[in-house]
Amino acid sequence: QGSNLFVLFAVTRPPDFTLAKMEGEGVSDAERTQGLMQLQAFMQGQKVTMKILGQCFTRCVTYPKNHLSHSEQQCVWNCTQRMFDTKYFINQRAQEKEQDGNISGL
Repeated sequence: QGSNLFVLFAVTRPPDFTLAKMEGEGVSDAERTQGLMQLQAFMQGQKVTMKILGQCFTRCVTYPKNHLSHSEQQCVWNCTQRMFDTKYFINQRAQEKEQDGNISGL
């Protein structure tokens, strides 16, 4: 019985802006900068995902074996869901506060 836990963490595609495109002729500095910023944002998101997964794995799995037990899988799943939900909530609140600040600053 294999673990389906990592379906949640399927590798997402990086931005469609390859180094070949960036080095090719006809690519403006603005396009190159935008591509690098997209790639940096993608890499930051992957870093956060792996950090959350690592924290939850450490919290839920006392001794790694060949397979995770059902309870370990559930623990990691629930932990990561809570952390992602919390991160999303905090980001939304920060955006709302920023927008409120921009409106009141007019």
